[in-house]
Amino acid sequence: SELSEYRPFELLRSQRQRADYLITKQARVVAMTCTHAAIARSNLIELGFEYDNIVMEESGQMMEIETFIPMLLQKGSSDDTVSGRSRLKRLCMLGDHNQLPPVVKNTSFSKYSNLDQSMFTRLIRLGVPYIQLDKQGRARPEIMRLYSWRYENLGNLNHVVESTGYQLANPGFVHTFQAINVLDFQGKGESTPTPYYYQNLGEAEYAVALFQYMVLIGYPPEKISILTTYNGQKELIAD
Repeated sequence: SELSEYRPFELLRSQRQRADYLITKQARVVAMTCTHAAIARSNLIELGFEYDNIVMEESGQMMEIETFIPMLLQKGSSDDTVSGRSRLKRLCMLGDHNQLPPVVKNTSFSKYSNLDQSMFTRLIRLGVPYIQLDKQGRARPEIMRLYSWRYENLGNLNHVVESTGYQLANPGFVHTFQAINVLDFQGKGESTPTPYYYQNLGEAEYAVALFQYMVLIGYPPEKISILTTYNGQKELIAD
């Protein structure tokens, strides 16, 4: 009965015990990061956690060692187990090997040991069969042409070409996209107050001024995104 399914929650008092019960007895889909998988592995092995399939998202940005961790969250031939075999039958890797590689801060390891190459990229370079999506549905066709050289025969989904929202101009802007060279502001360009903490005051002022202009002419603030690659610049823009 339905009440009997809730009985374990009367006996299990702590949140940790209840979570372990749900993971091992009830959950059909369990989601976690590779970092959490590494932290929780010993506990999952002890609980007898078992699974048949793995869907690994953003595989192109994961180091090879990180890719192995989710495959080893249940007892296998190297563990003290009766079966001696893992139940894992299928691994589905999703990603984009044409985008940013895994982040490795040590330059020597990154460049000379190939630690910045994901297993996803390695398998594709070795000729393992894969399926590549060849249609995009995020950007206007003009913007898509900026990065289409990275993908073979990249096209557009119908709604990007036909829907009204993609055909109308952006109010207040002459061009669909613009590349703007921001000169030194008050005689100062890029700076690093602390190592790896990059800032550029002129670019931050320009980005904030553009944001304010868009809000004043009617763009909803929640529809505007300001992207930056550095934490230092993010803090400067927030200030």
